[in-house]
Amino acid sequence: MKLAARLNSYLFHPIFAPLVSLYLLFELPIYLNYKLNETYQHYVYAIISLNLIVIPLLINLYLKKKKMISSLSMPDVNERVLPYLISCIFFTLTFFLLQEISLPDFYLKVFQAACLSVLTLLVLAILKQKISAHMVGLGGIIGMLSLVSVFFGLDLSIVMLIFILLAGLTGSSRLYLNAHTLLQVFLGFIIGFGWQWLSQLFL
Repeated sequence: MKLAARLNSYLFHPIFAPLVSLYLLFELPIYLNYKLNETYQHYVYAIISLNLIVIPLLINLYLKKKKMISSLSMPDVNERVLPYLISCIFFTLTFFLLQEISLPDFYLKVFQAACLSVLTLLVLAILKQKISAHMVGLGGIIGMLSLVSVFFGLDLSIVMLIFILLAGLTGSSRLYLNAHTLLQVFLGFIIGFGWQWLSQLFL
């Protein structure tokens, strides 16, 4: 059971959330995608993969080697401040790069919300509050899907149900591993979900 919980935590690690979000946006029948050719989409995939997965992962491995973090899961909230700060920098850089290549405004706001979610995690980590980043990522994806459904009139109930089940499974895994409390899991989901809606409606 413990092995399954750990495997789930690795598979649905928050570092993959931006790439999953982008894949969903590009694959869903949204009219905005008709203006984006395949080469453009591959370029955006490359930016996201490099800036938000490969480089942060290499930096975290370096921090682990230098014993600045004990593991990639960073069980101590104090260990999370520097990695979150680095993530904020790369999320911000990526947002401006995507803005430069004229990614549609709706999609830009999805990544704006992701930036604000990571910034929230950073501020809370500085305040010694450990929140589930896994649930922030999944909450963000579900928030994005609900917005796509509302804004573009698509029936995404099955896709949303799948991700809600995955979120429940991941949250349960984090609780089973004693990585977080129920409140930390719940707040993580609310942060990810909430920033998606706030970004589209008010920012």
